[in-house]
This record gives sequence, structure tokens and C-alpha cells, in this order.
Amino acid sequence: MNKDELAAYNAAVRFLAMREYCAVELRHKLAGKGFDQDCVEAVIIRLIADHYLSEERFAESFLRSRMQRGDSPWLAAEKARQKGVDGTALATALEAAQQGFDAELACRELLSRRDPQARYRDDQRQWQRQARFLRNKGFEAATILRVLNEQPEDER
Repeated sequence: MNKDELAAYNAAVRFLAMREYCAVELRHKLAGKGFDQDCVEAVIIRLIADHYLSEERFAESFLRSRMQRGDSPWLAAEKARQKGVDGTALATALEAAQQGFDAELACRELLSRRDPQARYRDDQRQWQRQARFLRNKGFEAATILRVLNEQPEDER
């Protein structure tokens, strides 16, 4: 490893110590630091060989993070695809994320955090606003309608 590659490798390890990156993101970060393309590619190969850089780990942590923010697994995977995550690693992580995912429960939890007094039940504008919010989080229309039209537990 020459001096430039060593400097790029050390910079990459510092980045990876803070959070997981996919190879595409790390290439951009290193290029932004002024390292040339050949040096960056050599460092990426070395990081993968040393198990510091893993598309699988990044895909899993990215999906988990986005789902904790309320995104559906499908939307989280789409955002990961836009970041340039490897398709195979993403498919594996998505399959694992979808196994324990209950869309209705996730919608209810999002609604209770966003509107704890359930004002959407009394106000049509609030109902529509919450429906748009849930749709933008990647939930299916049928799931959203079921959750928004549920009767409160005390009225059942």
C-alpha cells in the first residue's frame, strides 16, 4: 500500500467507525476528500477483504433504521436502492425485515405517536392528512383505510 492508499484507508476506517456505509457512499466520501479513483478502488477492495465494509451489514442497518422512523420495509428498501446498495444484499435484508413486520401494527403505532388524541377520528381534514402521511411512509391504501377507520377500543 502506498502513502495515498494508506491515508485513504485510514480515512475510510474512521468513516466506518462512525456508521456503516455502502461501497457507493464510501467512494463518494473518499473522492470528496481528494483521493483519486484508482486509490479509492484499491481501498474499497481492501476494506471488503478486511471485513470492514459490508453491503449486507449496511443494508440491514439501513432498513432497521428507516423502519424505526416509521417507513415500511418496501419504502426503506427503495431508499437504500437509491443510495446504491447491492441488490442481492438488499433483497436478503428486505426478506428478513418483512418476516416480523406487521403493517397494521406499525400504522397504529405511527398514528399514536403522531396524533395521540386521535383527532383524525373527528376531523376529515386531519383524517386525510394522516392518510397522506401513512401513504408517504410506504403503507398500502387498504392497510391505511383499515387502521384509520377502526373504532376506538372503548366503543367496540
